[in-house]
Amino acid sequence: MIQKIHTIDALDALKMSIQSSMDLKDYYNDAAALVKNDDAEAILIGLADKKERHRQALIKIYSKTCGKKILYLNLGRKHKLNTLQKCSQDPNDAVRTAKKNEKELRTFFSTVARRLVDAELRNYFRHLAIEQDKDLTLLESSFEEPLMLDQDELEDKSVLNEIAY
Repeated sequence: MIQKIHTIDALDALKMSIQSSMDLKDYYNDAAALVKNDDAEAILIGLADKKERHRQALIKIYSKTCGKKILYLNLGRKHKLNTLQKCSQDPNDAVRTAKKNEKELRTFFSTVARRLVDAELRNYFRHLAIEQDKDLTLLESSFEEPLMLDQDELEDKSVLNEIAY
C-alpha cells in the first residue's frame, strides 16, 4: 500500500519520523528475539539501537523547531507511516520484511526532503534517507537468500562438517 504525500507540515513530518523510528526500533528488537544466530541477533539489535538514536535526534529537532518538548508520543493514524509492516513470527520473514520497511522509510524521508521549505530540515531528511540506505545495504549484505535464521549456529556448523568429510 502506497501512502501518498502531497504537502506536509514540518512538525507532522517530524512526528511521523519519531513514530517510525520507535516502530522500527521495536521491530528490530522483536526480530532479534526470533533469530537463533548470534551474529544476526547482534546486527538486528544494532539497528534497533540506531533507530533509538534517530528518535532522540528527531525529538531534539522537533523541540528546536517548535519550541515544545515531547514528553510522550501518542499519535493517531495521521502520524503513522502505514506502509511499515509488523514483525512476523518467522525470523526469515522478519528479515525480509525489515528490508521492505527500510525501503519504505527511505522513500518517506526522500519524499519529505523534497517537499519541505526549510533548508536545514530538508538536509536532515536527506541525511535520514541516506542512513536508511546504509541500513538497507547492511541488511542485504548480511542476510542473503536462502535465509536460515531459524537454525542454531551449531546446526549450521554440523552441516558444514558433514559436507567437508
